[in-house]
Amino acid sequence: MRFGTHVPRWGLALALAIWLPIVAAARSTTASDGWKHLGVWVRPQASESSATMQLDNIASAGFTDVFLETFYHGFVIYPSSVAPQRPEMKGKDYLALYIKEARKRGLRVHAWLETFYWEVDTKLYPQFPRTPLFQKHPEWQLLLRDGSPTGKVEHAHNFANPAHPQVRRFVADLIGEIVKKYDIAGVNLDYVRYPDGKEDAGYDPFTRELYRKRFGIDPIHLERVTTSAQWRQWVWFREAQVLEMVRLARERVDRAGRGVILSAAIFPNPESARYESPKFQNWREMLRRGYLDAIIPMAYAPTLSGVENELKTVLNALPPMSKAQVWPALAVQKRTTDIYAGVGHPPIGKQAGIVRGLDLNGFSVFCYDWIIDSDEGLGLLEPLGVKPQREK
Repeated sequence: MRFGTHVPRWGLALALAIWLPIVAAARSTTASDGWKHLGVWVRPQASESSATMQLDNIASAGFTDVFLETFYHGFVIYPSSVAPQRPEMKGKDYLALYIKEARKRGLRVHAWLETFYWEVDTKLYPQFPRTPLFQKHPEWQLLLRDGSPTGKVEHAHNFANPAHPQVRRFVADLIGEIVKKYDIAGVNLDYVRYPDGKEDAGYDPFTRELYRKRFGIDPIHLERVTTSAQWRQWVWFREAQVLEMVRLARERVDRAGRGVILSAAIFPNPESARYESPKFQNWREMLRRGYLDAIIPMAYAPTLSGVENELKTVLNALPPMSKAQVWPALAVQKRTTDIYAGVGHPPIGKQAGIVRGLDLNGFSVFCYDWIIDSDEGLGLLEPLGVKPQREK
């Protein structure tokens, strides 16, 4: 059933009835005024005092959930047998620290993983360390048609190859390690897609040969004609690689048997953009297959009507009887201007009004650093009547 201005209440009500008792059993954290999930995206600090200050601020602002950047730029924030630890964090388990301190403040922690975005271009951003993953495994890197890394199309973002089974196994092993070792509320798959930009990717030697063996043609010879059957087959192939990654993530989360919520950050693109977009992120199929407990549409439009349209696109596409929660990610307008900040994002209170008007019970804000750098500051949830989380 589709809707015009409101989400069908029966579908969401059923999903809530099934899902919320599971969450309640795992965590008792709840915001006031009916909000069940108020999240914030956080890059961890390599300092215990800075970490606790972040969490103090987050709790006092009234958030309930922390999406903690746990695997980013090809490093993790804890001692791992799977991935390299960030150089500045060696010698300490920052994931354990954040979980322990968050629990004291009544906060839930989700391990935020940058699934296929493994390397920042350190020539453009020399302040960041360069991951050794691609140096050790150059065959794991995703390439464009001209053989260059993907940072050329998605600014400074060099991706790993979703079609390489060893890449998918690496991420799955990382998820398995996290859910086994840590008492976390959730695992979030960010960048669970191919890169965005004017060019599409997947032209590394491994993928080309894999595709040629399966379909009898080297994809580098395919023209990007979105109505062509051959092009659509090439799109489906790349979608399937991302879907397989999400399936493996679901498998590893379920294997732990700890009720960990698996979520994914998604672009709220219309179905009509499927063969034009280079991201190959078929989140509709992820939901149809029941891989996810929650989806996080990145509703970053600079107007209230834009945010509403993005969310309606997602809600209209929910499969019948879907159990997945919809937790929009909203952008706060920061003061500092850069290529990521955008312009004119409405106050979070007004954006939250759109979320509530669509019968959704939560959202998240991107991100903690932007909140600190915004005019709204840590009082951004006050218009919602949200009360601070109390230290336990």
